[in-house]
Amino acid sequence: MEKLGIFYGSNRGKSEFTAHLLKDLLKDNFDIHIFNVANGINEIHSYNKMIFITGTYGSGELQSDWIRNLEVLKNTDFSEKTVGIIGRGNQGFFAATFVNSMKPLYDIIIKNGGNVKGFTSSKDYSFEKSTALIDDEFVGLPLDEMFMLEETKSRIINWLKKWLI
Repeated sequence: MEKLGIFYGSNRGKSEFTAHLLKDLLKDNFDIHIFNVANGINEIHSYNKMIFITGTYGSGELQSDWIRNLEVLKNTDFSEKTVGIIGRGNQGFFAATFVNSMKPLYDIIIKNGGNVKGFTSSKDYSFEKSTALIDDEFVGLPLDEMFMLEETKSRIINWLKKWLI
């Protein structure tokens, strides 16, 4: 069975919850390992298929544990690796920086030869702007459990169908 690494950074446990939900949804398709990036990300070298989960904080910043690991990411060869990105945010209170945290991860993966799958249309979201957009699509899956909680699980399931193709 193919290995899948799920890497998350979480201040309040919501990204960790998402990681475990993903594991439950994908357990029949992959040998899944979950990593809290607060403990480092050296394990990324062992996976060709990964999902990165991050929240967006302050005025659009990447989650702090991811920030501490940016140098490792920048020095990682992502060629022959496929990565999906999930960004958590709040499109109501932080509409001008909605899920900005996905973009730095995306940029590093692409610069280092990786394949990012799972772009999501922005049409079903209500926000002012986001750096995580390319041609009206987010570079991953945006989740907003405050204003779109009821849609979260179905959004994840639909995203996984696209991501696994």
